[in-house]
Amino acid sequence: MIWYKEPSDVRSRRGRLRLACRPPMHPASERHRPLRRMAWLTLCLLLAVTCLSAYLRHSAAGIGCEPWPACFGQGAGATPGAVIVSGQALTVARVAHRVTATLALLLSLAMVAASLVRRPRLQREGGHSLALLGIALGLALLGVFTPGSRLPAVAIGNLLGGFAMLAVAARLVAPLPRDKLGPVAIGVVLLLVLQTVGGALVSAAQAGLACTDLRECYEQARAAGWDWRALDPLRVPSFAVGTPHAEGALAMLLHRVASVVLVPVVAAFGVLALRRSHRGAGLAVLLLLAAQVALGLAIGSTGLPMVPVLLHNLVTALLLAIVVRLA
Repeated sequence: MIWYKEPSDVRSRRGRLRLACRPPMHPASERHRPLRRMAWLTLCLLLAVTCLSAYLRHSAAGIGCEPWPACFGQGAGATPGAVIVSGQALTVARVAHRVTATLALLLSLAMVAASLVRRPRLQREGGHSLALLGIALGLALLGVFTPGSRLPAVAIGNLLGGFAMLAVAARLVAPLPRDKLGPVAIGVVLLLVLQTVGGALVSAAQAGLACTDLRECYEQARAAGWDWRALDPLRVPSFAVGTPHAEGALAMLLHRVASVVLVPVVAAFGVLALRRSHRGAGLAVLLLLAAQVALGLAIGSTGLPMVPVLLHNLVTALLLAIVVRLA
């Protein structure tokens, strides 16, 4: 057998020809990679901000007060909102929250500049980066003008703002799927937002231990005459001393009923995502939903321990982010 070795100049010309035949890389494509790296970093920071914010919010709302759980919005002789965690722990949490939130804000500014200052402008990435920046500034203003506020509207604004930033960052970390689920995903997003608002009302009213099941919640709310003022986000909740906590019972009743409705809807959405070739997203939705159900049962049966409550908050944020990516 005779081996033939191609001359080096022929190989060189052939290599140049292949390079010449390749389509030129668009200048905008070269900028997606660093933008997505910044988006991933922003997403990680926002996950930390979400957890730290939930820790501070629930500590201030009374989870962990002493003596627990008698003091939680209903114990005689206890101060609602008093926390047993040390002042040093809260200080560290506040500092970490401010640092991570500031870094996320700076990264949002960097992504706006990277996507919109240079030409050609990256319209989709720039729009999402501007949304991140706008929400971050809005949350900063909310924190400046409402320090220590016990209005449910403040808690709702902080919670939804943080979840919205997380969802926007999730849309930036990778190209969006082509076969999106459109109106179905939007409907699920709206249901998740309503459930989030209900959870914020329960927390603001210190209603987590107001009742243990649907029947008890219904009986307490009916005995109180269905006082719908408990759902006013611009009204400071009244905290009951002793039992029953009728105002909190109504908020908890609606939150539990919404959960019963939401679980099969989100499960059906996860199955639909699997059937529409969104296997990773569909599987993530189903796993997170199963975790949320388990956490809800654990929280209801063990008396609002802090770690499951924080995980409950985090899982809701992740569910919302995944569904928003498919909208």
